[in-house]
Amino acid sequence: MASRLQEKLASLSESFPDRRLILLFLLNNSHRLHQCLQSEIEPWWSSLQLYAESLVTKVDGYMQSYLQVSWAPVLSCLFNPTPHFLGKNYSPLTRFESAFREAYITQKQWKVPDPELRKKLRTAIIEQIIPGYTKYIEENNITTPRLAPQELEEMLQDLFEG
Repeated sequence: MASRLQEKLASLSESFPDRRLILLFLLNNSHRLHQCLQSEIEPWWSSLQLYAESLVTKVDGYMQSYLQVSWAPVLSCLFNPTPHFLGKNYSPLTRFESAFREAYITQKQWKVPDPELRKKLRTAIIEQIIPGYTKYIEENNITTPRLAPQELEEMLQDLFEG
């Protein structure tokens, strides 16, 4: 039954137009399914335990995929050279700030109902974005960035409240 529910979730997720939202949907629901199974498992029921353990792996995979699709492109703005577009040269920092704000504004409206998962997801995003941003600022001797690393971190702590 749990396996069938997982298949149904995957099928439902295909209705979302945004891959980031698909991954967040799968992450939220797989995590919830795992919680439900954990509360119902008898120690002697090993096949259900194995399935619950496999859900942990799925949840971790969904989180990594979500980070890769949602936040890795934001950070890559700082470290990938920008081609000149119609004679304009956009700085990596300007591109990063724009991509960050776009991702933040969109994803601030998304909901992760489980407080533990929400905290874990925020922490993972912060651990991906803040060190890279700080490194870029330090290596390029930027003394007054428009957004301080602490400001970015505070903004990221607001994500997924819905």
